[in-house]
Amino acid sequence: MADDEREDPREVARLRYHLYVEALRARMPQPPFELLMTILRLWLENGGGTASLQLDDEEKALFTAEVRQELLTLMGLIGATQPGHEDRADHVVVPLGDGEHVKGAMTLVPADIAADPDQLRSRLADLDAQQRQRTHDHKEVEAIARASGMRAADPDGGP
Repeated sequence: MADDEREDPREVARLRYHLYVEALRARMPQPPFELLMTILRLWLENGGGTASLQLDDEEKALFTAEVRQELLTLMGLIGATQPGHEDRADHVVVPLGDGEHVKGAMTLVPADIAADPDQLRSRLADLDAQQRQRTHDHKEVEAIARASGMRAADPDGGP
């Protein structure tokens, strides 16, 4: 096969992503699918990385473990479109359980890590430590706001 006849790995990853989205659209009820795609779009528009979601009660009910798992899967498929990261399309979502500060944690990892309980425990510990720090930082900012006479932010995103 000539070089110009080979499939572009980025194009294959892009097509794989679109096929997966269409399969989700066909099998998921519309409200959780729309929430999933809205969250994914916002995540992409903000450059990826860590996101803090402010969901109303209806959205919280729709943001199930299944929706969170699909969100991670889609993030992996999107990551696979980047040069040198094509292997991310084969990563798997693994439930990590609860820590002291994080509940219902999940992670997207290569299959070899998914099969290693020690690495999974380490990931849960890392996520728990990050959440502990975020909670501490949020409390510090609230205390500074109160001391400055400002109204502290509602942790649920309300006024």
